[in-house]
Amino acid sequence: MRMSLIVLGALAMTVLLRRRSAAIRHWVLAAGVASAAASPVLATIVPAWSLPFGTPAAFVAYEEASGAGASAPPARRPAAADTAATLSRSQSPLPVTNGRSIGETLQVIWAAGAAASLAILLIGVLRLTWLAAHARRVTHGRWADLAREISQAYGLRRQVALLQSSHPSLLVTWGFARPKVILPAAADEWSDERARVVMSHELAHIRRGDWIVQLLAELLRAVYWFNPLMWVACRRLGLESEHACDDEVMNQGVEGTDYATHLVELARALNERRHSWFPAPAMARPSSLERRVRAMLNNRLDRGPITGATRAAIFVLLFAAAGAVAAAQSGFVSFTGRVSDEQRRNVPGVTVALANEARQAKYEVKTGADGRFEFVGLPSGDYAVEIRGIGFQLIKDAITAAGKNVQRDFELKLGTLQETIIVRINPNDTTSAAGQEPRDVPTVSAEIPMPPRKECVASADGGRIVPPKKIRDARPYYPTALRGTNTLGTVQLEAHIGVDGYVADVRLLGDPQPDLAQSAAAAVREWRYTETLLNCTPVEVMMTVTVNFTNTPPAPRR
Repeated sequence: MRMSLIVLGALAMTVLLRRRSAAIRHWVLAAGVASAAASPVLATIVPAWSLPFGTPAAFVAYEEASGAGASAPPARRPAAADTAATLSRSQSPLPVTNGRSIGETLQVIWAAGAAASLAILLIGVLRLTWLAAHARRVTHGRWADLAREISQAYGLRRQVALLQSSHPSLLVTWGFARPKVILPAAADEWSDERARVVMSHELAHIRRGDWIVQLLAELLRAVYWFNPLMWVACRRLGLESEHACDDEVMNQGVEGTDYATHLVELARALNERRHSWFPAPAMARPSSLERRVRAMLNNRLDRGPITGATRAAIFVLLFAAAGAVAAAQSGFVSFTGRVSDEQRRNVPGVTVALANEARQAKYEVKTGADGRFEFVGLPSGDYAVEIRGIGFQLIKDAITAAGKNVQRDFELKLGTLQETIIVRINPNDTTSAAGQEPRDVPTVSAEIPMPPRKECVASADGGRIVPPKKIRDARPYYPTALRGTNTLGTVQLEAHIGVDGYVADVRLLGDPQPDLAQSAAAAVREWRYTETLLNCTPVEVMMTVTVNFTNTPPAPRR
């Protein structure tokens, strides 16, 4: 966004300066491109502006995991703030998407486009290097004398390498520290007047440093190839460069009509054969020919060169504007990260929520197929973070967004299985069934045969939970010592379900009535479950059990 604003501002300035010289417009665009390229660095240096207005929903990216599988439904919010997420016995394994999120797809498309654009640019530079290496160096004769004469007139201190290739129509100027002018094979047949016009134009490019400016713009366009403003800026930069060099030639005393005649004839001769694109200025490019000829024939145009003071003023102005844009943009930050499970595998479809109490704002995204999430355009401030994944414990955290992007990864822990048992009793009944003495032993049900494990397909994706199912149950008894005492109460227990499905490490929570606690614990120890699987691997899981001893009759069925 900040780069687009800077480039757009530079383009707007060239429109406002349409009555000024092409040299000024070219420098405005060059300074704009340089400011745009420097904007990521400026954003890390300049202080951020915290803007007081609210944030529209458009500032937040909402990324859904997409692909062959369905996205996971959002986890229900616990009633209490510190309540952990539960593993429901009826819950199916967490769906996993095999496709890419929209954001990931766009990243792949951008990377492919940038790689292709940079490859084309690199190939062009390599072809120029190859042509220069195989060209004949011109050190004496008419062309060499012209080059020395015009270089002195322009005040060029750099030594210009004058080369002539075997290509019949290639006329380019390139290089910065060691600039080169490559002449076509037919250059020896040109008249002295045409040779002077051509050499004046090409050396004007070198004096102005047009090649390095154009190359920087092409690099920026290759990286931001999807941004139409960069394409417009690159094209306009090249056009203003040619106009400025035309003005330099005409300022040497060449008449506009004569120059236009030479340019048209050169364009006709040099473009008879198609040749490859090169990242270098081309004097007779057909796409800009008509506009340049009209400019040559317009005697009212400003053709004055740009002064050093004007260069400095434009440069400072655009860099100050770039700094202001970077500071304003730095007031908004991004929050990115990755969510994984206990096995360090990325978990897709996890809900990541942010809440800013001061702004009364809430944002929510889901992790993509690679477990990554991203919030963009967040105003500076303090945010409460919640990570909710089905079958996992709720994660609560906090971040402070203060002008710099925040990156944080999270690891999900398996949730806790919750069981609630109701024991309905008649506390006034002191006899057991069939007139026998009551026994303080839990009633154990017959064990359900272990179902065959379904084949678990290995995958790089994480968060795939198969919750346990109870295959052996036991009912708590009402203690003999308490019969007739009307003693009621609630017992809370915590235990582990091992990888083999047996319950172990049963311990009491709180301070329940001892006899009721013993009854509840004895029953829970008899329970057995199927394996709990995380990504096809058996794992232990925590369990909390609530046993209510009550004399309230069940509600009648309707």
